Amino acid sequence: MEWHAVEPTSDADASPISVGGLDLLVACIDGEWYAVENRCSHAACAFSSDGELDGSTLICNCHGSEFDFRTGAPLVMPAFEALRTYAIREVDGQLEIEL
Repeated sequence: MEWHAVEPTSDADASPISVGGLDLLVACIDGEWYAVENRCSHAACAFSSDGELDGSTLICNCHGSEFDFRTGAPLVMPAFEALRTYAIREVDGQLEIEL
């Protein structure tokens, strides 16, 4: 595993990024950065086009599944599998994701 520098488009909303061939979302929630895969575990809809972040809840507008962005845990069905999460850190103002 190694750390990869990334640039989110905004710290106010979930930002789609591509790193190491993976499509991810990053977001700052209550001053902490988090990273999750950019696909719903239910029907693989991309959150970057069919989702929204409400506080720490990531909502998939395809079928209504909801997830805790911080942990990837499903909160509302039809999804029952967690999203994959990734370690993320800020070093000297630069965000890095571990892949």
